[in-house]
Amino acid sequence: MNPAPPLPTWADDLRQRYLAGEACVFLLHGNARDVQPWVEADGTRYVSLRVFLERTFTRTKDVVAYYNLAEGLEFPTPRHKAGFIRAVNNVRTLAGRDAVGELPQSPGAVLPLIEDLVTTEAHNAAVIIDYIETIAPNGDLAFMGDGEKANLVTLMRLGADPGLQGGNSVVVLVTEQLADVSRRLVASGNLAAIEVPLPDEATRAAYLRVQDRRDVPCELTDEQLAKLTAGLSLTQIRGILRAARQSKEAISFRTVSRRKKAIIEQECHGLVEFVDPHHSFDDVGGNEGVKQTLMRVSESIKAGRKSAVPMGAIFVGPMGTGKTFVAEAFAASSGLTCLKFKNFREKWVGSTEGNLERILRVVDGLGYCLLIIDEADRSLSSGGEGDGGTSSRVIARLKEFMSDTSHRGRVLILMMTNRPDKLDTDLKRPGRFDLKIPFFFPETEPERTDIAQAIGRRAKLTFKKKVDWDAFADRTRGYSAAELEAVVLAAANFAAWDERAEITPADLDRAVTDVVPSRDTRMLEYMELLAVFEASARSMLPPRYADMSTEEVQNRLDALRLRLGGRA
Repeated sequence: MNPAPPLPTWADDLRQRYLAGEACVFLLHGNARDVQPWVEADGTRYVSLRVFLERTFTRTKDVVAYYNLAEGLEFPTPRHKAGFIRAVNNVRTLAGRDAVGELPQSPGAVLPLIEDLVTTEAHNAAVIIDYIETIAPNGDLAFMGDGEKANLVTLMRLGADPGLQGGNSVVVLVTEQLADVSRRLVASGNLAAIEVPLPDEATRAAYLRVQDRRDVPCELTDEQLAKLTAGLSLTQIRGILRAARQSKEAISFRTVSRRKKAIIEQECHGLVEFVDPHHSFDDVGGNEGVKQTLMRVSESIKAGRKSAVPMGAIFVGPMGTGKTFVAEAFAASSGLTCLKFKNFREKWVGSTEGNLERILRVVDGLGYCLLIIDEADRSLSSGGEGDGGTSSRVIARLKEFMSDTSHRGRVLILMMTNRPDKLDTDLKRPGRFDLKIPFFFPETEPERTDIAQAIGRRAKLTFKKKVDWDAFADRTRGYSAAELEAVVLAAANFAAWDERAEITPADLDRAVTDVVPSRDTRMLEYMELLAVFEASARSMLPPRYADMSTEEVQNRLDALRLRLGGRA
């Protein structure tokens, strides 16, 4: 007999856990639709997960069967089909039941046959049940029919059956999204869930080395292409090679980045968007302390000093203080691939958790990634009444992901919110969010001048030399960065209406008079105090807050909360 080929990490994990008697029913999830390496004497071939499992099991099992709802029961060879029918009929005859002739297709009829096969200790079989979410979907029992409940009971009964535990058979369930499968089945103590991960850099490089690329124009080496395709499956990499062969457009950094962006956005079905910042910290006015802090983090990321990189960061402060703009500047400075959460919540049971799982799988596969979660208080609110516990499960999964120390220096989650009090307290603790940066309205006249001039540079505006910036800064006391931007752009409009290229002092005066800033002072003060309360370092606070004790901040927050009533 030929020696068994080396196994991928996930397959070796399954093998070891099976041999140790830890479980006999396994649930494979994640990158389940990708190709897997199959090593033979004449080289490595890449086959589907189904073929990989069938070839692996036929080395040691007498009967190997594959089942999905659309195709019914299928077998690698006629011999395995005959062995399946013979083994099942022996069990049914001994039990006084009718023998099986034609194999059924519906899960209600097939699952009892599988149970007869694998729960008999004398049998040595392997059964692969694909698209398990179509047979045991995640849903409320109250809305399930009797047939669906019976299928779920049969699957849950399999792992606990002494015949399967004491025999030589194994059952492998397959799905892409773990959240799509019945939570009762996933939580069963007799089932072991194993993730099939996206390929790492070594796996991608090995795949590229065996591909026929004679007609594929490419400007990159295998190592460069393997590094650049982080976050993609082998099937998606094959698609890039085929597209280049057909279009004759050389594979370059630009073409791969463009294609990768399209693939991942499609993979996540609009759940995330790539952020390609076109500005740096040089374009950010004011916020000198914030910029210095983030530049130190950026330098640590580039230098590979993982211990100096936070697991996560939160930007807190009132709206209009430039949190998003600074976050994008940080993305450009750090060189991290930047993704931004879009709306991943859905009304269907399990869909929200599945969407989050898909996003985190892509982020983990990408590596060296910055994941921005804007308005985190809305998308990750811990207020869970009426959502069936979805919020608590989303937060629990995010906590688990952020507690994985292997992500430090490689994956950085950046949340932004003006209401950190609405986030789960445990989520914000050090070790998950080590860096909590407060944002405030510009405190000084030079800071407001710096912001206004930075806005002008970014918008490519020209100001008359005689503009009195000191007077402008004095008149805009208490304005946010967003309100300063509104004033500068209004002045530019006044100049444009008079067909002038330069903005005059009169334009700025008119704009300051015309633009009405927000005057919801109580809510703004409340948000500022929340930022003070959450700040991870006292040195980040402006002088008027730096010497306040935690008790003083808390007392002022309590007083404002009473005055704001239900708005808080």
